[in-house]
Amino acid sequence: MTENFDLGPAVADATNVLLVAPGVGDTADRLCCDVLTADGLPEHVVGVTISDGPEEKATRWRELLGPAPSLSMLGIDGVTRSAAVQQAPTADDTTIEYLDSSEPIRELGERIATKIHRETDTAVCFDSITDLQECMGRETAFEFLHVLGSRVRAGGATGYYYIDRTVHDEETMTLYSTLFDAAIEVGSDTDGGN
Repeated sequence: MTENFDLGPAVADATNVLLVAPGVGDTADRLCCDVLTADGLPEHVVGVTISDGPEEKATRWRELLGPAPSLSMLGIDGVTRSAAVQQAPTADDTTIEYLDSSEPIRELGERIATKIHRETDTAVCFDSITDLQECMGRETAFEFLHVLGSRVRAGGATGYYYIDRTVHDEETMTLYSTLFDAAIEVGSDTDGGN
């Protein structure tokens, strides 16, 4: 892992956490996996990717997390797929699903919610707010994240949402920060995220 995190009581007790870092390389993947391992792995992780392929992201996360926990990876895909191809099989305890980019954004929220089970220690890692805003616009992204945060809370899960601070102005960063119980900020604009 890249960091040795001490989450502290404010973050450890938070339900929805904003992960703030410059978008350099695989920063989002490493940061989310570092936070997941800080206090012991959850039983299940729901990964959401807006711009990366879910298979590639699942492979990176398996390298970072190891064989546990079970992993559900959801990806937005610009390619229309048949129902048979929307769920890709994997060799380990990983499921990969595609959501066609022409479907309403609420469908993504509903699919994420179906992966959260109150009786299972679950974490949701969302990559990224920056990509979501680029695809949907700031207002739609904000509304979606507000609803998703409520679903994560209602399901007894913990959500981690990555944002690339080098892309957003202060007003936008402040707006998004109102949706979260806590924030973890890593790196600076000039140090390459270290």
